[in-house]
Amino acid sequence: MNKKMKTLSLLFALALTASSVVGCGKSSSEGKPAPETPKYESTGYKLVEKGVSEYVVLLPAEPTANEYTAAEELTYFLKLATNAELKVVEEDEYALSTDSGAIISIGDTAHAEKKNVKTDGSLDMSGYIMKTVENQLFIRSDGDGLGCVYGVYDLLENIINYRYYYTDEIYYEKKDTVYLYEYDIVEDPDFDFRALSTWNKFLHSNEDYMRRTRTFRRDMGWAWGEMHMQTRSGGIVPKDVHFDEHKFGSVKEDGSPNYWYSGNGEQLCWTAGEEMYAQAASDIIEKIKVSPGKKYFEVGQADTVTYCTCDRCEAAKAEWAMNDAGLQMHFINRVAAMVNAWVAENEPGREIRLVVFAYYATEEPPVVQDENGKWVAFSEKATPQEDNIDFYFAPIDTDYSKDLQSVTNKEVYDNLLKWYDFLEGKENEFLVWTYDTNFHYFFYNFNNFDTFTAQVQTYAKYGVDFMHSQGANGTNQPCFQEMRYFVESQILWDTTRNYDSLVDEFMGAFYKDASSEIREYYDLTRMRYEQMEILEGVSFTSIYANIGSEKIWTEGVINAIDDIFTRAYAKIEHYKQSDPVLHAKLYDRIKELELTSTYTKLKYYANNYTQDEKNRLVDEFNHYTMKFDINRIKEGGELTSGLFDDLKR
Repeated sequence: MNKKMKTLSLLFALALTASSVVGCGKSSSEGKPAPETPKYESTGYKLVEKGVSEYVVLLPAEPTANEYTAAEELTYFLKLATNAELKVVEEDEYALSTDSGAIISIGDTAHAEKKNVKTDGSLDMSGYIMKTVENQLFIRSDGDGLGCVYGVYDLLENIINYRYYYTDEIYYEKKDTVYLYEYDIVEDPDFDFRALSTWNKFLHSNEDYMRRTRTFRRDMGWAWGEMHMQTRSGGIVPKDVHFDEHKFGSVKEDGSPNYWYSGNGEQLCWTAGEEMYAQAASDIIEKIKVSPGKKYFEVGQADTVTYCTCDRCEAAKAEWAMNDAGLQMHFINRVAAMVNAWVAENEPGREIRLVVFAYYATEEPPVVQDENGKWVAFSEKATPQEDNIDFYFAPIDTDYSKDLQSVTNKEVYDNLLKWYDFLEGKENEFLVWTYDTNFHYFFYNFNNFDTFTAQVQTYAKYGVDFMHSQGANGTNQPCFQEMRYFVESQILWDTTRNYDSLVDEFMGAFYKDASSEIREYYDLTRMRYEQMEILEGVSFTSIYANIGSEKIWTEGVINAIDDIFTRAYAKIEHYKQSDPVLHAKLYDRIKELELTSTYTKLKYYANNYTQDEKNRLVDEFNHYTMKFDINRIKEGGELTSGLFDDLKR
């Protein structure tokens, strides 16, 4: 349906009644995905034949943990798919009978060197090469072998149609014969660091899930915390240690200013001077000492819209800083110089990166346009002086219903272009923190489904290699979280992947017989936001938009959703007898999504139900929110436990 016709359809529906629902139900494949045709030419050699393999998996004499994991994953899934058991050997314990032995070499083996299968050293930590040489297969990466793990997953996708959807939903094609293909691949993902902090208490610590979805916890390699906004010891310039002596307005004995904090005490004063910079550097150094193996140290700002506006800061803006980002630049330049000098002397060779936010008032860099239209530094003082100062762009006011080039996102896009010019040719990294939920309404879907791909494609185009998308903190949500994670992890690896096709694939695998109904529910929620955007003239896809409004979730909408879920449950009913374990699993997956409707009924329409019906709804809400670890209705908001208990009698 083209956009014009779609809009006309929406307007027609709205003309009928504000309570009506236009369902755009799309059929999706039920059950498991169809096996894919191999993309590569066959060598004629067989990795597995009739459930038996003559191949061994060859590792270096001293394999890294990731190289060993890659071998384990390869042999594990080949065993499941073909019943063949491939032996894993290390080079110092295994002598190749000939140079043409049947091997799959993983990592930096001497044999790979001998066969001249090498990387050029330019791969990101997630990248890999995979090459076939006659009857042998080689997978190598730079760094610690993480790319080898991902290379194995791509190999499995090609030879057994392996797909990882969720911890208990993994697909592979059963085969008794698997061919070796002609591979000559150099693979680097579009984003080397891919973090999706959608909360799930179990998955948060599940290494298999993180690895198989090719994602990272955001704290991998990080010493986290907005360290200079902390009010207790252990942070950077903590208020409980220094505030009384250095609060706004304090002076030294000679009458000169002695304050380190803004007037309201919520931010540091970034022009406070060398004594405060030395204290900040000292605090970071202490953090470095107790954080072995950590690379990134966040020197964040307070999560507030207020900044220091003292005369000293305002004068600096006029003279050399331009804006708050320029003030922060000077602060981190001075701190980084001190930290780097200590590291060079005490931990030579250790890589440390200091990260400041580009957030709220610091989203716009301190730049002006030159005569060629290029954005350049406002002054030398407001330019990063150390190569290990990085910038974490967190454009909190993004409209997630539109791409970044749209009018509503003009400021975000303009700032992105400014940072791109500003950092061009420098070693400083530009990281992105984006958002994947509405922080005021955890029970309702955040409708960035149609724009996620376009937005991350834009970030990739402008050189971003580190992408972190934040969901709800500390609580699960009944909002297609499992699907989001699968789809978004796939797209962060390859931004050319089609979001809608991935949704259909996931729903077919995850909801099976009920996938068409769940797709209908998914489309209805998206369509409802589009309807209301036309009706109200505002976007419902900022992170604080009123997406829980009774205007959106009318009785007519809830009744339509009820009908969809009734049909979804009916579709899986036959499993009660034939496969009760599968029935229970599918029932729970559907019930988790239905909690949005249950919550809406109890919040807005409880008076429409009999007392027995209300009691049942409240009991269901309490039971399933606890079961699915859905414990808050919004960020910092009420707990779900007992939320509607006063409706019971």
